[in-house]
Amino acid sequence: MDQLNNEVKVIFFDAGGVLFETFVKGDERVSNILIERGYQKSEIDDAIKKAKQTELSFISNWNEEEQYFKRYYGTIAEELGDIELTNELFFFAHYAGHCELFPEVKEVLEALSKKYKLGVISNAMPSMDWIFDRLGIRKYFDSFILSANVSSEKPEETIYNIALEQLKARKEESIFIDDKLENIKGAERVGIRGLHLDREKLNLIELLKERNLW
Repeated sequence: MDQLNNEVKVIFFDAGGVLFETFVKGDERVSNILIERGYQKSEIDDAIKKAKQTELSFISNWNEEEQYFKRYYGTIAEELGDIELTNELFFFAHYAGHCELFPEVKEVLEALSKKYKLGVISNAMPSMDWIFDRLGIRKYFDSFILSANVSSEKPEETIYNIALEQLKARKEESIFIDDKLENIKGAERVGIRGLHLDREKLNLIELLKERNLW
């Protein structure tokens, strides 16, 4: 296994799947709420299937995100015959309220932020930004690049170049950690060294130790 040298000055992270995760997934969150309301699993599944046909265009701000999810959850509510369910599902099932840090992440960020500049590059809707406040990790980062805010998403080269520019970082002094290989390849196309995190095999600390960054 090759190791990175002391020239690394900037570490970029993906967010979901690397720093935190929703361990109860979206469909399950919706189902749990509706089963408590007395609906049958089969009718819930049919309503979710219909909602997934909701047209999704590029979302660049919170108002657009809110409108999309209210259409999505509103479709479920309408299919079940109770439009009043829309707001309950929107409030309790939304992704941003269910993310949890992986156990080692705060320790990693605390240590790395003392030695490196840290940034985020994430394909995400605007509400992703709030998750860093809720989980208490915003203070560790010098830059946040969300696809919703820059009209580009991984693995397009543009989003990585924007991240480099915002931190005034040199690509040869930067690395990027993601759980998706296609996003690693995108970073490498612009000259950023990519590290693939496969959480079925190792956690962040173990990955960083392998590459002499811990």
